[in-house]
This record gives sequence, C-alpha cells and structure tokens, in this order.
Amino acid sequence: MKIFESEARMQHWLSNRFAKGESLSEMITNFDAFKENACKKTGHMITDKLNDTYLYCLESFVINEVITENQDISLDPKDRLCPDFLVYAPETQSVIIIELKNIHGPTRQAGTEIGAYAAEVRTYLPFIAEGDVINVIISNEWPTLLRHYAFNEIFWLQKKLICLEPVQTDDGVQLRIVDLNASFHTSIQPSISSRQLGGYQLCLYDDELYKGGDYYRTAAYETQMRIALQAMANRGNALGSHGFAFLWRHCFRVGLAPYNITIINIAPFQSLVNLFKDKDFKPNEATVQFIDVLREHDPEGHGYALEDIKNYGQKFIEDFCSPQTEGFDRWENLKPAIFDQTDALAFVGWGIFGELFFDRLAVEFKNGIYDCDSTNPLLAISLLNEIIIEDHARLDFSAFEDDEIDDDELF
Repeated sequence: MKIFESEARMQHWLSNRFAKGESLSEMITNFDAFKENACKKTGHMITDKLNDTYLYCLESFVINEVITENQDISLDPKDRLCPDFLVYAPETQSVIIIELKNIHGPTRQAGTEIGAYAAEVRTYLPFIAEGDVINVIISNEWPTLLRHYAFNEIFWLQKKLICLEPVQTDDGVQLRIVDLNASFHTSIQPSISSRQLGGYQLCLYDDELYKGGDYYRTAAYETQMRIALQAMANRGNALGSHGFAFLWRHCFRVGLAPYNITIINIAPFQSLVNLFKDKDFKPNEATVQFIDVLREHDPEGHGYALEDIKNYGQKFIEDFCSPQTEGFDRWENLKPAIFDQTDALAFVGWGIFGELFFDRLAVEFKNGIYDCDSTNPLLAISLLNEIIIEDHARLDFSAFEDDEIDDDELF
C-alpha cells in the first residue's frame, strides 16, 4: 500500500523525524530483528553478500545529524544537485546519502541521482573512502529495474547501499528494510556464464632454453611470479574490475614457456543477455545499439583494462623471462590448460571474485581446514566451478535486425 501521496510528503515526514532528534535506526521497525537474523551466515553467496552490506550500512544509523535537506550542494553554479538528505553519522564518521522515490516512473533515476551526489560529496571530501559513503533509497515501490540497479550496485560494484520502504504500523508510519530474498532472488541468479569471461595466457618464455639451459631454471623466480599475481589483483581492484588469474607450470617439457599466467576478466558486453532474463524488460533504442555492437564486434573482454592489469604485474617478471600474451579466448577454453598435465601453483582474484574467494577461505578455516593458503588454486577452481556455468543458454539476437522487426515490436 502506498503510504505517501507525494515525494514532498515523504520528505516532510522524514524531516520532522530528524528534527525531533531521531535517527534512522529509530525509524526502522525491523532494525533489531534484521540485524539478529542477518548475522547468521547462510552459505548462499548472494544472501550473505547482501546481508553483510545491509549490516554495514546499519552501523551508521544509530546517531544521525542532518547536513543538508533538499539543498543544492554543487560547487559549480551552472549545476544543480539537491539530494533529499545528506546526513552525518558521527559513530562511523560516514556520510549518508538518502534518496526518496515515490513514483513508479523512471526506476533507475534514484540510482543515477545518488551516483551524482556521491561524486559531488567527493569535491568536498576528496579522500573519503567508498565505504564511508552510505547510500539509502527509500521507495514506496520496488519494481524490477530498481531492484536490478540495487543488486548491481551492491553485488558487482560493491557499493554500500540499503533499500527501505515506508510501512504503516501500530506506532504510525515507519520504515522497513526491504526483504532481500523477495527483492532480489526472484530475478537474479547467483552465477555467471563462462561466455561472460574472457582473457588470455601470459606465457613466460625462457630465452635461455634456446641455449640448452635447464628447463626449470626460472623456478628460482617463483616468488616474483607470485608477487606479479598480487600486483595484478591490486590493479584490478583499483580499476573496479572483476576477474582472476592462475599461475601454473608444465609438468613435462613442453615448449619454451615452462610457466604461464592465465588472466581472466569479465566481458561486460556479453552481459547484455542478462537484461532479457527479466520478463518485464522492454528494450529501447539504446539497447538495440548495444546489441549491434555485440553482434558486429563480439567483444570478449580483451579490453585495455585487462591489458593494464597484465602490464602492471608483468613488470615484476620481465627481468628473467620474455612474457608474451597468447591464446585470446573465453574462460571455458582456457581453463583446461591450467589443470591438464600441469601444476596449478597460485590463484588471485579481484573484485567480486577476490571477495568470494576469501569468504570461502574463511569458511574453510571455520570448519577446521587450515591447509589452504590465500592463493590456493584448488580451492579457487572449486569455487569457480560453482558460480560459472559453461552451458549457459545464448540469446538469439537475430530478431533485432532492422529489416526483420518493426520498431513497435522492439519498443
């Protein structure tokens, strides 16, 4: 049931509550119950990730002081940026951005505005950490596109965002934490297609082999190889990317590259198919243009971000070998080389892959399994096999040919 007739009414209600000295925790009817339940790990990676993010946000809701209310915060007089509320949380020294939404209309608008407000906050506080900016969306309705936006921000972009809705209670109008299962799991699957992962092998050629040198001469430099992997992971995190890398070596004397690093990154254009999993999704003109790019170029994730990640790690190893990139392909085709008659030596992940790996490592330790280290490749491949689907159905984009379909059918 819609509680407020307009966004202005919602803002007036929240403003009065803040004016009385109340904090967000006092306005949320299921605050304590949610915290108690969300602390219990379920083992489901989406549920646990969303719960952890919500719990993180709730830590900033106990004491709140309003900084601005519907006030222009832009330092550029030509722009106008008016967040519904900017709030300070003294206990966590965080800034809370609250965006109110009271219409079913353009569902991505709230998320777009929050992003603009967060960017402007950084003009005042340029060194504020991402984790010290708490994003709050309060909406009467949570349609599919808004839920998808929130999931993407939390799960893939790792933003600190929480979703609330106004409800009528015996104590009057309160806020309620939006149920995670009902809001996200109906249309989001905890997996990714192998088609959405692309990369290549960085072959560590040993020029000394041309001179009849020891095939495993470069084994003395394994420490540097592992440091190169860590450098790649750090670079991937800095770029806001999601991917992983394996260091491996041939068990037998095969070729002039005893050691190799397979580097994988998410191929963003291949994720277009996910839009069509939502039965309510209506493609617009921009959708068709993106699909044209996908059909014409089929970008598989071998972009410059991946090159930058590779280059950042490569500088740690090029003094003892001649690294060369080869085998540009998808993960499903690159994976067998790592574990087929080879020794997988180390793994690193960045973005969501790094986070999920350490979550799994923590579970291993909790279960009394201590023989895994922070780069264990067998633990990593076990995790990846769970979340990566190799036989993912592909969407037939032929229906988007201009001469085969009318605009009315597209839009």
